[in-house]
Amino acid sequence: MTKLNILDKKYNFLRPIKTDNLIRLGANADGGYVVDSNTIENCNFLISFGLGSHWSFELDCLKKNKNLLIFVYDHTVSKWPYLLGIWKYLRRLLTFRATIEAFQTRIEGYSKFRKFINLDNVKLYNERIIYPTSESKDIDLKKVFSRINNKSEVILKSDIEGDEYKIIDQLIEYSSRIKMLMIEFHWINKNENIFLDSVKKLKNFFEIIHIHANNHDLKLKSGLPITLEFTFLNKKLVLTKKVEYFNDFPIKDLDYPNNPNQEDLSFSFRD
Repeated sequence: MTKLNILDKKYNFLRPIKTDNLIRLGANADGGYVVDSNTIENCNFLISFGLGSHWSFELDCLKKNKNLLIFVYDHTVSKWPYLLGIWKYLRRLLTFRATIEAFQTRIEGYSKFRKFINLDNVKLYNERIIYPTSESKDIDLKKVFSRINNKSEVILKSDIEGDEYKIIDQLIEYSSRIKMLMIEFHWINKNENIFLDSVKKLKNFFEIIHIHANNHDLKLKSGLPITLEFTFLNKKLVLTKKVEYFNDFPIKDLDYPNNPNQEDLSFSFRD
C-alpha cells in the first residue's frame, strides 16, 4: 500500500472547499483545468495569461459558453515557431531524415493554431503580463481591465512562469471583477514564503475550490509540490453554508498528470 504524503498542518489553509459543480475543461494533461461549471456558463469574459502551445482549455470554455469572449496575453506566441518547424521538417523530409507523418504533424499544428487565434471570440495580444512594467511589450492588469467593460463578469487564467508573484496585489485590486481565478504557482522551492503569503492574500477575497500538483516538477522535503495549480472562486459566489474540504489529491476522474508519461504527484491534508 502506498504511503500517504501528508503535508504539515501549516499548509492546511491550502485545502479546497467542497463544491458541487467541479468539471474538467481542456486536455487530460498539461493545459487542462478543474473549474466551477456554473461560473463558466455565467461569465462573458475569459482573460488568459500564458498560452504556449496549449489552448484546449480555452476551446472547451467556448464549447461550454459560446458567448464567451477570450483575450489571450502571451508575448512568446506567434506563427514563426510553427513556420520554422514546418521548414525544418520539410528539409529533413527531402533528405530522407524525417517521415511524411512528422512533416504533416507540423502543418496540422500550425493549422490548429491559426484556426484558434482567428476565431471571432478570440483576440491575441503579444504582450507580457507583469508589474511593474519596464519594457514596451510589458502590460499590467490596469491596462488589461481597461480593455473590457466595467460590468463584465471575468474568469482569469494565469500561467506566466513565475511572474504570477508580481501581480498578486493587482489581482486583489480587481478581485471584485474576477469571478473565478485559475493560477499556477511556479518554483515554490525558491519562493515558499512569498507563495504562502500570496495565497493568504487571495483567500481574503476568494475560496480555493481546487488544487493540483504539476508533475513536471518534484516536491519539497516537506512533501509540498514545487509547482501547484489552483482554482479560486470569488467568495460572493460560494453558496456552501457548511464548509467541508477535499483532503486527498489527485482526485479521480478530475485530475490527470500534466506529464502523462509520469505518475501524478499525490499529497494529503489532515487536521
